[in-house]
Amino acid sequence: MESPTNRLKKELEEELKLSTDDLQSHAWYHGPLPGKVAESLVQEDGEFLIRDSHSSPGDYVLTCRCRHEAVHFRIIRVVLRPRKGYTRTRFQFEEEQFDNIPALVRFYVGNRNPVSESSGAVICHPVARYVPIRLLLEKYGGRPTVPAQTLGAPKSTIDPSRRRSVRALSTADMDDSNLLRIKDKCGSHPVNLDSVGRRPSLHTAQSDSNLLTGTSEPTFSPTDRSGPPPSPLFRTGSDPVLRANATSQSSKSDSTDGVSQWGSDGQLHSKAPPKPIRAPSLLLPDPPQDEGMEATYSELVPRAPAAPRSHVDRLLAEEKWKARARATETTFGFLDSVALPPPLSPCVEEETPQAEAETFVRPEIQNTSSFHPKNFQSLLLVPDNKPLDAGALKRLKALFLESDSRTTALHMLQVDCQVARIRGVSQEQQRKMGVSSGLELITLPHGSQLRKDLLERHHLIALGIAVDILGCTGALTERAGTLHRIIQLAAELKETAGDLFAFSAVMKALEFPQVVRLQQTWQALRQTHTSSAITFEKQLKPYLKALNESKENAPVVGGGLAIPHILPLLKLMEGADTLEHTEESCELLLRVLASARSIAMNVGAYHENAEAKLRGFQHCPELLEAFHSEFALRLFWGSKGAEVAQAERYKKFNQILNVLSQKLEPEKKPER
Repeated sequence: MESPTNRLKKELEEELKLSTDDLQSHAWYHGPLPGKVAESLVQEDGEFLIRDSHSSPGDYVLTCRCRHEAVHFRIIRVVLRPRKGYTRTRFQFEEEQFDNIPALVRFYVGNRNPVSESSGAVICHPVARYVPIRLLLEKYGGRPTVPAQTLGAPKSTIDPSRRRSVRALSTADMDDSNLLRIKDKCGSHPVNLDSVGRRPSLHTAQSDSNLLTGTSEPTFSPTDRSGPPPSPLFRTGSDPVLRANATSQSSKSDSTDGVSQWGSDGQLHSKAPPKPIRAPSLLLPDPPQDEGMEATYSELVPRAPAAPRSHVDRLLAEEKWKARARATETTFGFLDSVALPPPLSPCVEEETPQAEAETFVRPEIQNTSSFHPKNFQSLLLVPDNKPLDAGALKRLKALFLESDSRTTALHMLQVDCQVARIRGVSQEQQRKMGVSSGLELITLPHGSQLRKDLLERHHLIALGIAVDILGCTGALTERAGTLHRIIQLAAELKETAGDLFAFSAVMKALEFPQVVRLQQTWQALRQTHTSSAITFEKQLKPYLKALNESKENAPVVGGGLAIPHILPLLKLMEGADTLEHTEESCELLLRVLASARSIAMNVGAYHENAEAKLRGFQHCPELLEAFHSEFALRLFWGSKGAEVAQAERYKKFNQILNVLSQKLEPEKKPER
């Protein structure tokens, strides 16, 4: 007697030997597996499986683990009806569309593309099942599995378990209704012989991802001289349109002698195919630039419209599509009945339907700075303070000496996240901005004031670091120690805090002409703090140069980046940095714009990273105040001078820095 274990093993092997069109032939497909059980199977980041959706019968769900948390993504099914009586099914997550589930899985596993931009989930390790689907159906219930890519197609009369070759078929099996049609046979054959007498589905054997899922509802008799309606299949490249029942004469010649024809026999229509209409039957959004030629050949490949982000956008998109459909003089009734796919979110597929979208509110344009030094309540400054108050400078120096570089970096990160509107953004602020984060606002036209405020803050941080160095009037070794501490702060901002905004500001201060000219101080740094000098010259300076040229950036996911390097974008958008007309200026512009796109698409990840770094962090109120922009404005220019125009303030303070630098290391007069 054969043991039950061996029988199950053989049954599983027979399932895995099925055609690749059948989902049961893939070990990552787990049938009607419940969501909770699926979550227990994915243990490591990148592991995934496909299962049936319980809340939406007929759909499929991807379960994977991302950032040590199990998430579920419903695979969106898009049914297209370009002609009456003909349907075509496509599968997608967000942008990319595929003809079948295996092609979708191969794309995201092979290219390591995130399933959704908001979650950043990447799948790479399939979780295989070790039992046949039949057992899962008996245990958890559900429907018998039907391949998604062959829904609606004529069912094969051949038992899948009987793997017969083409040559093994008898001549009796070769009639007009069933011509040598077993899946995965004769890859060079130009037409699917299952569809002889029906509407062709234009299968090709180049790749599984290129299998069309066309199905025909009515069937036509070979004696019907009127013939079927024009084929809904579109002409691609130089391939002619294949028609099964063009004329009675062609059907006779196709079945001559009862022998099937191979790809080299020329089973093609003798008449040239009709030209497509000028107005395409489906007007499509521009595909991503990284798609291959098959996806970008022409607008004749049906694609579902991209999901709009708001209720107003959805209504405008629907109206636009309906107007375009009327202009093509073609039947497009399906556009009225098929709803646009909703935006994907990494939520459990059994969630309740979302509420009605809120009414659109036009964003407010901010015209005044968010810095108000006049109303700033300070713990370190008196109400009417003078510029560079000696008592405040002394207290600040003591605070910096008491705190290590890591603590100081986290204080700077907390204030930067508040100014850049990455953390602590209220619903009212989001409504006024029109977006959820300041990192997205700085890429939009109405974010001009925020860009100006961030440029102001960036320069204030650099001035504060310069004052810390040039205000050190002690011994040369003490000044070298201050320089060493600031280099350590820059390294902590880059590595620990993930604040590239403050990192670039600190590096900007170290490259001020008033600081660079202190040759004796830099020489003392190389002698007493050699490691810091090497770190500054060999690591931090090249890294900053790559950031400014948008050639390098810390990874968002996994790298813990909280605030990206936004300085080139701020300067470009506000006209503060006009690119020189050189050979690389155009490439630099494109890299900056690509970086801006990446920043806007990853605002959620930046917010999560910032929250993770500041979770449980206990700040010092006085040290936190030292990094507020209002405090710096009052400290450098006094309570009255802080209201003066920016250009005049910067010009006067630059003169102060020149004087401080000359006092530390006076220039030697040339001997006569």
